[in-house]
Amino acid sequence: MTNDGGGPDGGSGSDDGGGGAGILIRWGPRLLFLVGAIVLTAQAARGVPQSQLYWTLGFFALCSIIFVGRQLAQGNEMDAADSPPGLLIGAGAVLCAAGVTMLVVYLTHAHRNWLALIGAVVLLLGLGCFLAWRRAPQSSTWAVRLLIGAGAVLCTAGVTMLVLYWAGVAWDGLSLIGSVMLLLGLGCFVELWRQQSNNALLLPGAILLEIVGLTLGVVLLLLRGARDGLSVGPLVALGVAVLVLLPLGLNVLSEGGLRALSTLQAEGRGRAVRHIGLVGAAFLIVAASVAVWLAYHDWVMSAILLGSALLLLLAIVSNTHADVALVLMGLCLLAAAPPEDPAPAQGGTKVLVAVGDSYMSGEGASRYFEGTDDVRGDHCRRAPSAYAVKIADQDKRFDGIQFIACSGARTFHVIADAEGGHAQEGVSDTQVDLLTKMGSSLRPALVIVSLGGNDAGFATLGGACIAPGPCDTQRSLFEGNLDSVKDALVATYRSLKRALPAGVPIVAVPYPQPIANADKCSGVALTKAERDFIRKFVADLNVKIDEATQEAQGIVYLREMEDTLADHHLQLCDKRKKEAGVNFVGFKSVNGPPAQRFNPANWLHNSLHPNEDGHEAMLATFQDWLKENPKLLERAPTSQKPDSSLPAPTRGDVEKPKPQCPLAEIDHTKSKCQLALSNWEVQQVTNRWLLLLTVLLCLLVAWTASIAIIGWLR
Repeated sequence: MTNDGGGPDGGSGSDDGGGGAGILIRWGPRLLFLVGAIVLTAQAARGVPQSQLYWTLGFFALCSIIFVGRQLAQGNEMDAADSPPGLLIGAGAVLCAAGVTMLVVYLTHAHRNWLALIGAVVLLLGLGCFLAWRRAPQSSTWAVRLLIGAGAVLCTAGVTMLVLYWAGVAWDGLSLIGSVMLLLGLGCFVELWRQQSNNALLLPGAILLEIVGLTLGVVLLLLRGARDGLSVGPLVALGVAVLVLLPLGLNVLSEGGLRALSTLQAEGRGRAVRHIGLVGAAFLIVAASVAVWLAYHDWVMSAILLGSALLLLLAIVSNTHADVALVLMGLCLLAAAPPEDPAPAQGGTKVLVAVGDSYMSGEGASRYFEGTDDVRGDHCRRAPSAYAVKIADQDKRFDGIQFIACSGARTFHVIADAEGGHAQEGVSDTQVDLLTKMGSSLRPALVIVSLGGNDAGFATLGGACIAPGPCDTQRSLFEGNLDSVKDALVATYRSLKRALPAGVPIVAVPYPQPIANADKCSGVALTKAERDFIRKFVADLNVKIDEATQEAQGIVYLREMEDTLADHHLQLCDKRKKEAGVNFVGFKSVNGPPAQRFNPANWLHNSLHPNEDGHEAMLATFQDWLKENPKLLERAPTSQKPDSSLPAPTRGDVEKPKPQCPLAEIDHTKSKCQLALSNWEVQQVTNRWLLLLTVLLCLLVAWTASIAIIGWLR
């Protein structure tokens, strides 16, 4: 760090006032970094596919490397002191940015008079500050004033946009752009803060970390005592502590550590600084080696988290805005809009009808049909790689498909509305009602159904098993529900038969066994007891599906599908996790507004679902089964009218049993069972407080090692 007071006021300092070359060297990389961030944010807000976003990420990475490299090479050369005129320009920038933002939003989207009035007043106040600054003596360097102004503009515009978004202004991208502006503005202020004296660094940094520790402790205690989940307030406080206060505290304390090492070097103890740096480098090399070892042994997500933590700590210590770049790139990459394919043409004279849930729709794939993975539309996630689509395309006995399966579907989303059903969110009718509305235009040759998993609570079970703690201890919450699932399936099968012409074959497809019966399993964070529990649960669920087909009569059960992943050696624990035909934990965002795509709750929907390889195996099994049952497709309905002669199921058939965990019940509120399961998951996390402390201690050591390395390199 050089130049504590030089610049235009001292008659030297090419960067602050020494002509165009100095200005270009200092502000060119910073401006390039800002341009790259704007381009990346605009692309991410638009929801471009990953392939297009990768080019934008590359451009932003290049801009970041140039800026970070310049910061590392030249250090911070601004005057640490700022005068009242400097504060005036900052205040003026704050007010003007807020006013302009409010007026723009008022003119374009939110025509509210109070917004225009406040915006105009704030803008006038800001202009008044600038007028006062122009008349005041200029004692601080223009570089400091400009950085203060930039930080104030970005922070204020960001906060204003977030407040407007939370107030209900419907503008796609408002939350994303506001968050990025706030992030960039805070980066500017942190850069200035780190140039202050040690007294202005160490004490505030220590206070910030104490607040973070206190917040973590209070939230942990509240979690341990919570019975119905935490309210929003503690969760918001936790987010602010971890995502805002912790990075700020580490930033300012890092500068104190770097100055201590710089003092040692100035006192002629350069060898000691080198030794400290070598020890820090050795520790980070060991940590990086652990990350590589984890990736090699199929613990890819753990390796990514560890590697990201190490890079982020190094970036925070460096004071180069590299931490801002890493966070922004990671966020935009995770929330890239998946590519979409045009929807297939539906209808024909010999149609394959695909009904049911995510195992039929193709959830788990890398791409979906247009409009089926959009928060503003339906969430059915129908994929071109789904085996039903490929059967209809490849088997000449079909000339079309009626693809109405929908991810998340339960029995009451399929059964007719008059018989106890109701449509899923974003869909106009239940699946049976959709078929009924087609009337004589529907000419099915075969109907395939995958249903029951969501009623049995398989997704809830998967989440419980991925969470810390042995999920097999909660088996009673799930196994007691299977009889209820069978009764609901019987009613749904009967409703489906009434909606179809008499004689149309209906095939119930069971769920493939996702996990191999192996003693050891690398890369899958489940114990042997948990894996056995999941295997038994899937097997028991398939038994109930089989029993339901027999009770409903006239439904064919495709037994061979149970072992399709095992037959093709695509189960988890049979091959390396990345080669399996089923995702364990799959990160994939959704299409739609940025507020939805950037919501972490929408990133895990692909987990525990067959991927493209899994659907290829299911396709092969189904094709072989059709070859062995050629007479199935030879059945011809005597009439295209629905078979109304069958008795209609009653609402009592769907709601009939009341087991311990009524996940099949038509109830949008959380049941006591689900609350009990959520509380159990929370308890498993809080009971591992010692592990959490160990992780925090390791991160503290890694942070110290990062200070040693950056101090040595400087």
